[in-house]
Amino acid sequence: MTREIEIRLIGHASPDGSLPAADALGLIASFKDITYRLTRAVADRPGLGRTDATLEKLATVQVAFRPGSTRVVFVVGDEAALVDPVAKGVDEAFWSIVNGLEKNLRPQDISDTVADSVDDLVVALRRAAPQAEFAVPGHPPVRFRTSALSRDPWRRSAHEDVGETVLHGLLEMVDLHSSRFRLRDVAGNAIDLHHVADAKLAAHLVGEQVTVTGVLAVGRGTQHHRMDGATVEATKPIEERLAISPRRRLEVLLSEARSHAAPPPMDISDEELAEFLADIRG
Repeated sequence: MTREIEIRLIGHASPDGSLPAADALGLIASFKDITYRLTRAVADRPGLGRTDATLEKLATVQVAFRPGSTRVVFVVGDEAALVDPVAKGVDEAFWSIVNGLEKNLRPQDISDTVADSVDDLVVALRRAAPQAEFAVPGHPPVRFRTSALSRDPWRRSAHEDVGETVLHGLLEMVDLHSSRFRLRDVAGNAIDLHHVADAKLAAHLVGEQVTVTGVLAVGRGTQHHRMDGATVEATKPIEERLAISPRRRLEVLLSEARSHAAPPPMDISDEELAEFLADIRG
């Protein structure tokens, strides 16, 4: 079950039905990311849980270039699926993005990760053509000048950036497709980790205590805290982190004491001993 979402590019310099490779790649990559992230977001709603393999298929995107200036047609969905439970939700979310592009206004329910991809789409549209027309199933076409598109609404504004930070906690989840993880700190706070370095290696630490380093942005309201460009490594023992020497076992201390020669006896006269004892007794 598939459906088509079309972006018609108007006024570009390439022959009808074609685009420079760089422009085409920018559009395709940003659209694919938006579709995948919207699919994940819709599937996370109660009652719509799906396996990762199913979501991958439902988020499949095929591309066709057709004449009419240049019509970039995205065929979305799994052809073999008889029912697509997320299609309506994804298309409605994409339609809200189209309206947001036209008005330079970010919809309230669009997450930061989706907004990141929309920002990439804005850059690609500006580069590709002077005008763009979107056609989404169930809605009339919307056309606008790409030079009027602003990137500002799609940049993150719901977080307070506190700079590079080191955090410790339990690594709870992993999404290798987007290099996204989640950390749960000792206070129970959830921190979303985006663009994690060496994601495949970090995935082996899921369920373990880890140390995470990256640029932290504090979430507001119901939004999670977020860390970008994070590096994840196994947490070192607390003694090592605090530079505390490890506690040595009593048996080891006694063995070391026995290995040393006994000190020589003290050379003290009877008078000195009597004076010492008198001082102790007061």
